[in-house]
Amino acid sequence: MKIPEGFRKQSSNLNRDNGLIGIMPCRNPSQGMRSGTWRHFGSASSSDQCTISCPQTQIWWGKKEDPTCPLCQGRQTIEHVLSSCKIALSQGRYTWRHNRVLQELAAIISTAKGETTLPNTNALIFTTEGGAKSWHGRPVRTTNQIKCLLDGCDDWDVSADLPEWDSHPSIIKQTRLRPDIVIHSASTQQLIMVELTVPYENRMEEAHIYKREKYMNLTKELENAGYKAVVMLVEVGARGFVGSSVYDLLTKLSICGNKRTKALKLLAEIAENSSRWIWSRRNERFLHKD
Repeated sequence: MKIPEGFRKQSSNLNRDNGLIGIMPCRNPSQGMRSGTWRHFGSASSSDQCTISCPQTQIWWGKKEDPTCPLCQGRQTIEHVLSSCKIALSQGRYTWRHNRVLQELAAIISTAKGETTLPNTNALIFTTEGGAKSWHGRPVRTTNQIKCLLDGCDDWDVSADLPEWDSHPSIIKQTRLRPDIVIHSASTQQLIMVELTVPYENRMEEAHIYKREKYMNLTKELENAGYKAVVMLVEVGARGFVGSSVYDLLTKLSICGNKRTKALKLLAEIAENSSRWIWSRRNERFLHKD
């Protein structure tokens, strides 16, 4: 499935106040549905979240009788539209959103690979006045030598399961699984695999457990082959909630401070804008193709 090129330009120009989550009826359901006013998730109070004008809520408000999804005939709730419609899944709508988030995450991770230097193992030497006695202190890292997953070598390569990125190392290709991102050091035979999921927010923990079990055997297989392998499972919610797993990943790659904050915000915006597009096409059985 090819998403219309115009959407990228359109989504980048959308006003922040016209965000995805929650059509806000302003305590007046009929007015809210007529105006179709969108409210950004981050600015919506907890009591107003998930009040988007889908058929299910319109039934509650007495504005519609049929809550059926026109694509798969299931019940068309917000969760259904954004993550559970079988037809939307088969058409690649959710995969498209996942790959948009993955593209940005891979770009963010690639900026970290050249910022790590080899740790300084030389201990400080203390000497008494006159030099009569001396002793070694503890090794001290400088500020640009933050302990992270990339410490110890400087030949890291980043690959992603995307057409425009380098393919994964041969050792990964020999397995039956394809992680979304692989950070690889040939000199030390280290592999840091990143697996991204973009689930509906109430299923983030479930998705994390499922992926953990899925990749458990792969880690053992790589370790038996002589590699040091680590799998980092991360989740970005379909409505723009970024899981703490992403924060932890960036921190372990020494992407911290303002850089990390900007990265988290950007990932949230991409997921949200993509879901907005999916929502806007919820009743279209066939998408326009270029």
